[in-house]
Amino acid sequence: MGDFSVILYADILFLVNFIMNGFVLWVVSKVLRTKQKKRWIWAGAGLMAFLYTLIIAIPPLRFMNVIFASVVILAAGVALAFHPKSVKAFAMLMAAGYIVSFTVGGIGMALFFLTDLPHAVYFIVSDLDAFSRTISWQIALAGMVLSYFIIKISTKLFERYTLKRQMLCNVCVALGGMDCSFEALVDTGHSLKEPLSQSPVIIAEFEEIKNLLPGCIQILFAEKLENDLSVLLSIREDQFYNRIRMIPFTSLGRKSGMLVGFRPDKVTVEGVESNTDAIIGIYNDKLCRNGRYSGLLSPELVKV
Repeated sequence: MGDFSVILYADILFLVNFIMNGFVLWVVSKVLRTKQKKRWIWAGAGLMAFLYTLIIAIPPLRFMNVIFASVVILAAGVALAFHPKSVKAFAMLMAAGYIVSFTVGGIGMALFFLTDLPHAVYFIVSDLDAFSRTISWQIALAGMVLSYFIIKISTKLFERYTLKRQMLCNVCVALGGMDCSFEALVDTGHSLKEPLSQSPVIIAEFEEIKNLLPGCIQILFAEKLENDLSVLLSIREDQFYNRIRMIPFTSLGRKSGMLVGFRPDKVTVEGVESNTDAIIGIYNDKLCRNGRYSGLLSPELVKV
């Protein structure tokens, strides 16, 4: 068998690692729901790609231990991308980063074996470092797409498993210096969002949150006129009007309908302030006949 020669282009090495690391950090942000700004994620990816390129492209740096270098590079990227404020948060980000990285790398390697088994075996036997640089961009892209869906499905299954032990959560809603709290059922099938902002909707019974509403809105619900748009428009001079949101739905015992909601000042779930702009949807009936809960909550608003 003839010898293989590998020509290393630093710019291509940097670009490939930049894209891969950016994907890993982006998936981590989605899994942990950090809502980090994309520019910081790509800044972290750029730092990781730069450090990796230095180690591979500069011969004197190749003596570094692979495991030690990978830990340092990932730690630097996580610190820049997410600005963790505690050791626990940093450890969670690192763990998620390794899980995502191993998933992407494992799928990429599997695809490489399936598409070119003799070539893959040769590189593993002769030069493992060169093997890591020969995976084509097509395989890398396919690996990223497949790993994203695998991680997304795994995350959903994990959420459903953990939420079985925490199906009821206490929700506190604050508005205009007042607040109210109620028990909400964590519903894995509840994915209602406000159509314009795509903010998650917490459904609450009118009786539980009516004290937060102005008198004119309370009268509308008491008289079952909340779906009369002409009546809602008549209160547009009220300051509360700018907080009103109309949310279409296809559940709650009806094939279709419109739910009146509002944007609160703050929402906390189990004492933890939500980092999303949740909307409170007002349901003018009972959600649970035995009174165990008075609201419906999307799993994405629960810290698991």
